[in-house]
Amino acid sequence: MAHHTITTSEKEVFDQQGFLVVRQVFSAEEVLAIKDRLAYWISRALSGLKEGQKPEGDTVSCEGVLVQLEPLVAQGKVSVSDPLKAARKIWNFVAPDAFFWKIASDPRLLDRVAALLGPDIKLYADKALLKPPEIGVEKPWHQDAPYFAIEPKENAHVAAWIALDKATKENGCMEYLPGSHRWGNLTTTTTDTYGLGHLAADATQLDTSQAVTVEADPGDVVFHEGMVLHYSGPNRSPQPRWALIFDYVSARCRYTGPEPKPSYPLLRGKEYPDGL
Repeated sequence: MAHHTITTSEKEVFDQQGFLVVRQVFSAEEVLAIKDRLAYWISRALSGLKEGQKPEGDTVSCEGVLVQLEPLVAQGKVSVSDPLKAARKIWNFVAPDAFFWKIASDPRLLDRVAALLGPDIKLYADKALLKPPEIGVEKPWHQDAPYFAIEPKENAHVAAWIALDKATKENGCMEYLPGSHRWGNLTTTTTDTYGLGHLAADATQLDTSQAVTVEADPGDVVFHEGMVLHYSGPNRSPQPRWALIFDYVSARCRYTGPEPKPSYPLLRGKEYPDGL
């Protein structure tokens, strides 16, 4: 099996900037298969929308897979006939679905994550963020690791952000503040976006003119460190902006959340007695 590592210069870019773009990791056929499988779960969970039914709250569950509606849909301000254009987020699909387990443990991802994070890798979370056409809302500036019940926060988490559609400035591609993974925890403010409460950074304290916009084609992967500040704007285009994200953490991390501790699957390497 081929070894899909990163070069020394790519590692230096990641260490300096807090993120690394790797182009064309997945083929067009693989991207289509991923989108089809996500659509299967979304359609099952939101099937009631076809009859105009509105679920209670903004999140519905199907066999443990969770689907969150876009806030404008959940609030009844926008009506859509296609459930695929109603969903903001879907998560927890790796556990019940062998297809996604295979993607999460793909060597093209894990080899690179191991080069950035170390050899002992657990899956902390899986999700897809969907930004439906014209109504997909922004995600404010934030860092990922402060959301997680792990210690340490630094150098312990790498996200793999996989573009499933062409991601542009117009439809809400990723933006990063280079080097911000060295600034400590700035994700300490609660921000409201159309009724969505976000743990976020105080954008008034950030020089976002230094942000790097990362446009991506389907199959491209952006690996980013858990403490790097990032943002995605609203989708103002007629096209969706789907992305699949896996949050990988070091098996050496300590769990700091409430008991009972969830089970975090080991994808590579070994367990540690005091680790996650």
